[in-house]
Amino acid sequence: MTFERSGEWLAPVTPLPRASTDAEDDSADVEFDTDDSNDIDVHTIAVRALSRKALSTREVDKLLRERDANPDDIAAEIERLEAANLLNDDDLATDLAERLQRRKGTGAGAIKAELVKRLIRPSSIDLAIESLPGEQSELCAEQARQRLGRLRGLDREVQYRRLQSYLSRRGFRGSEITAALRDVLGTSRSGGSNDENVITVAFRDAD
Repeated sequence: MTFERSGEWLAPVTPLPRASTDAEDDSADVEFDTDDSNDIDVHTIAVRALSRKALSTREVDKLLRERDANPDDIAAEIERLEAANLLNDDDLATDLAERLQRRKGTGAGAIKAELVKRLIRPSSIDLAIESLPGEQSELCAEQARQRLGRLRGLDREVQYRRLQSYLSRRGFRGSEITAALRDVLGTSRSGGSNDENVITVAFRDAD
């Protein structure tokens, strides 16, 4: 294209392409990291959860994995929390076991099941069960006596059956239940027990 000005001819001009105002710029060639898992604040998530209630190590691990946190970050955070004693499966298992026994009269079997639900380490569960205060047989007999008060007036066989079912649900072992039933129902009638009226109940302990 040429222009004429005051009788002079100017050199031809080649038009340049217009600059684009669209998003087609150099940034289109830049690769961005779309994986935001590394940006998750695992420490904040874990501490907030622990401020609400005590958690086991595996519960914290499960929580952070559900948030798609980086596995390496999770491992590092758990190690940091355990070093600060904010995560301690031994203490958690012992505390839960004692509370279940003291407040609810729960037997060792049911306590163990509850601790398993909390994803506590097996070694910590075993330690907590071994550390339970008192004898399980005495606790079982005590629970049987308390329950018997609701069964007054029922036939002895019905009392045995209902007590056995109740104590089993409380998590006591078969041998403990048998001893408790013999102790409680054997002395529940005035004048002592009559051997002819005693019903023998035997249970097999779970492996």
